[in-house]
Amino acid sequence: MDVAEKLKLLEDFALEKSVLKPNRKLFVVEPSYVRRIFESLIEKLGHGGFYLSTIVGTDLKEENKIRLDYYVVMLPEEETVVIRTFLPRENPVIDSLIDIIPGALAGECETYDLLGVVFRGNPFLKRGFFVPTDVSEKGIYPLRKDSGV
Repeated sequence: MDVAEKLKLLEDFALEKSVLKPNRKLFVVEPSYVRRIFESLIEKLGHGGFYLSTIVGTDLKEENKIRLDYYVVMLPEEETVVIRTFLPRENPVIDSLIDIIPGALAGECETYDLLGVVFRGNPFLKRGFFVPTDVSEKGIYPLRKDSGV
């Protein structure tokens, strides 16, 4: 499967498409589609046809949303694409990927500990994974713009 066919898999789920620097294709999707997209990638490309590089969470306080960017590298082309979704800030919950992509563990745990995003189905989520105990015990998520940290 060539890279255009791989990108077509993502386009089928996209609400919006654009390009980020440096020439990375961005696909904005509904939160409920994120897991389905990765299941589709596994089905069509196998576990060796791509890898999840990182998960980046951003607090968009003014919009009352949390943005999640999943950076995915298509192989063997090594083309990085971004799958983006938005969660409501007051209840940021999305399905975990760790049972199908074990490498998602660190990104999910970090995003939970720093922003409070709950990855439903991830049994390893806990406070204090990245954040000092004194901060986590106060219920503070340091990357929230109103955290006071």
